[in-house]
Amino acid sequence: MTFAVTGRKRRIYGVDFSAAKDAGRKIWVTEAVAEAGMLTVLKSYPISDIVVNNSKELQACLSALCDLIISNKHSVFGMDLSFSLPQKLMSGKDWYSFLSDFPHMYHSADEFRKAMQIMGGKTELKRLTDVEVKAPFSIYNLWVYKQTYYGIRDVIRPLVISGKAYTVPMQEAQEDKPWLIEICPASTLKSEDLYIGYKGRAEKKRQNRKYILDEMLHKGITVPEKLREKIINNKDGDALDSFIAAYATFRSLGKLDDVIENLPEIYLQEGYTFF
Repeated sequence: MTFAVTGRKRRIYGVDFSAAKDAGRKIWVTEAVAEAGMLTVLKSYPISDIVVNNSKELQACLSALCDLIISNKHSVFGMDLSFSLPQKLMSGKDWYSFLSDFPHMYHSADEFRKAMQIMGGKTELKRLTDVEVKAPFSIYNLWVYKQTYYGIRDVIRPLVISGKAYTVPMQEAQEDKPWLIEICPASTLKSEDLYIGYKGRAEKKRQNRKYILDEMLHKGITVPEKLREKIINNKDGDALDSFIAAYATFRSLGKLDDVIENLPEIYLQEGYTFF
């Protein structure tokens, strides 16, 4: 399959993932379409907007995210979420076996982090792709281990095991199913020389969100004014992160073929971050 051809027909979703207790407020989704080399943003919303009774509870939100992915077969989802672990921490398993066994190996997020610390030693290990894209944290760092645990256990695993979605590059994607790719908003901003502090209530942070968004709009992206204000005014920066995820996905579609054709084997086990 040629990704560059089939990718043009796909709706684009940028997902800023979270495993917070109030995930309904923290997980944001940006929907967009690509046409003639341009990206048009259609919607940006917290996941609670599509959860029954607008619940912000974690499991309800993760279930709603899975349903969103499954119901959009001709789409590609760029997700701010690690799909795998450093090779050294996978106990010699291939990626699919690791994914299949994951909930049986680690019964809680805290148990997962402790096991990673024991296996990894004093230094928090990073995947090769984390090092290359200058990701801020190891996938089991204190700030992100719950995100890694719940994302793999409750989103990536059920979608992959059921055959309802395909992860790239670990799997050969199918044209009639949604694709999942891993992205990192921080790495995307670094590549654009826009990596400045933008999360928080302070007016300076709001101005930084405005600056980042306005700079990115020069790159062939259209955002309705009302939606632009919504993204800028989201103080935690989650709306902006989902927008950046959508942009990273958009610009990655055209190079999926070249990237995948030249990837060393380790990326098929550890995963690859598109940015």
